[in-house]
Amino acid sequence: MLALLLAAPLAYAQKVNADEAPVSLPTDPDTHLVAYTGVVEVSGATQAQLYDRAYEWVVKNYGSAQSVLQMQDKTAGKIIVKGRTPAYFKGHEFGWITHTLRFYLKDGKYKYDITDFAHNSDTYAYGNFEQVEPHYIPGAFKGLARVRFPIR
Repeated sequence: MLALLLAAPLAYAQKVNADEAPVSLPTDPDTHLVAYTGVVEVSGATQAQLYDRAYEWVVKNYGSAQSVLQMQDKTAGKIIVKGRTPAYFKGHEFGWITHTLRFYLKDGKYKYDITDFAHNSDTYAYGNFEQVEPHYIPGAFKGLARVRFPIR
């Protein structure tokens, strides 16, 4: 699902014909940044169980938790990940989309926020999704992780 969410902004970055409408992306009303958020009810699950599931999901989907984890606090029920997922254009890999994923875990439910989207590649990068003009980022590198969502 995250791959689908990340594909829409990349499609928006393409030149639009006069008869095509641009893709509308969800934005946070306070920051005005592209943001996906949701609350998932998981009845009967404790905060500790949801934390363990979220941590396991991060390990499975990013390859190594230590390379992407920015914060992990089991007592507070909070995990912050800075990760990336492959970007595709016309069926071909076209760099990657970096993002920040935050989990807020409580007994019986969790909230997720996915923000800070930016496109990068080895030769050309569109940068942050909110900017109008693409720009080049020298020194970008390969090494992609596939991401699937949600945890249950």
